[in-house]
Amino acid sequence: MSAISQKQIMILLVVVAALLAAIVGILIWQNNSGPSPAVTSTDGAPAADGSASATSTPGMPPGGTAPAVDFDPKTAPKVAKDQTPEEYVKAYYQLCSDGKYADAFKLLPTATQAYYGDEAGFESTLSGYGITGFEVSPQVESGDSISVVGTQQAQGMAFPYTWAFVKGDDGSWLCQSRTMGGGQ
Repeated sequence: MSAISQKQIMILLVVVAALLAAIVGILIWQNNSGPSPAVTSTDGAPAADGSASATSTPGMPPGGTAPAVDFDPKTAPKVAKDQTPEEYVKAYYQLCSDGKYADAFKLLPTATQAYYGDEAGFESTLSGYGITGFEVSPQVESGDSISVVGTQQAQGMAFPYTWAFVKGDDGSWLCQSRTMGGGQ
């Protein structure tokens, strides 16, 4: 080959390499800038299409945390008179395991319900997680409050949540909050 044709080949290779680098860069940018098909949540559930990402957390709403909704005893879910807060949490996890999402949604704290928007949003989030089981630790009472740790198993991992209950004016227990983590 002559010196000119080797030079042309080298230029062509550099141009091809630059084009490939540009294509790869565009693909990476598109994957990082668009909405993710999987959800990140503190309540844990996969995307509506059933996919999951490393940031999915079964049991919590998409986006990581529930919105800032002030606790209002008038709108908080009440624990039935014949039920303890611990039994309430067990009932929630059993309903989720049984796929009875509309009923489970009603047991969530008001802030978590607001985050999901409605029962359909909750169901579409939780239905794809592949819940395989749950455990509920004994409740811990401290004056007019009770905490219960419930752990949901899904996606081969355990996801603990601390549920907080407070005593209402009428003496009933109110579901105040649920946060990621298992401390009481």
